[in-house]
Amino acid sequence: MPHSSRALLACALLSSAAAFTPALSSRRSRNAVIIAADDTLGRRDAIGSVIGGASAALGILGAPRGASAVSADKFKNEMLGYGVKDTKPCPDGFSPLIEFFGKAISGVEPLLVTYNSPNGWLVVRPNIDNNGEDGTISSGDYGKGDTTSFFLGPQLKSGESLEDRATIEKIVFAGLTVKGASQVQGFKMGKPKKLEADTLQPYYLIDYSYTLLTGAGFEINRKGCGSVTAAGDKNTQALLGATTDIRWKKTEVSLREAAESFRCYAGKKPPLA
Repeated sequence: MPHSSRALLACALLSSAAAFTPALSSRRSRNAVIIAADDTLGRRDAIGSVIGGASAALGILGAPRGASAVSADKFKNEMLGYGVKDTKPCPDGFSPLIEFFGKAISGVEPLLVTYNSPNGWLVVRPNIDNNGEDGTISSGDYGKGDTTSFFLGPQLKSGESLEDRATIEKIVFAGLTVKGASQVQGFKMGKPKKLEADTLQPYYLIDYSYTLLTGAGFEINRKGCGSVTAAGDKNTQALLGATTDIRWKKTEVSLREAAESFRCYAGKKPPLA
């Protein structure tokens, strides 16, 4: 295949996988939406994904550091250390993911984030250095376009409530359009389903679909599901997962398990670095 053709094919594949792909460099301000949704990798890395797979695409200088989800026993003991006794069981084929978000972001309350991630998915955590915190918490089979990612949403304004579908729809759409609303078309969201969890706040499960317009001119139809909540007294939070529409039937169970197991806790003290 000619080099130019491989590059175009790579762009299509990586753009499909790019929804919720961890940002390689995405420093945000205090009031900005913080997520790595629909962030595309460079052309060099796109070609690498076709030739060498997703590991070549993500294993570049400056990429967020990967990590493994913990064992069920370690997860339970660690959560007990944070004062959390009731945790959702982890089914076979999944491992609990536990991480803090916002440890080094000015004006953001640190949040303890957990969910069950499919075994074999690459787990990526925020990078923290002298300049602060960069990136988000995510996991996925990025080369195939299967991703799930933590999203710090906006604060609820006066009169807004997660009981209102329009409010949840605004939060989800914001998470999908970080790079610009023009790159997402045909966004549709189903009716939210309230999930009563063993936490201080409820969670709202949602399904959605949209068309991703890539920089190379391709249109990628994607389907996903997620969970929205509001832990603490400031921002809203969500776990948003998606895949290509042709892979939905194969990955639906994994994405739903991640969404239904998502928990976000405020007021927990992060461990010392």
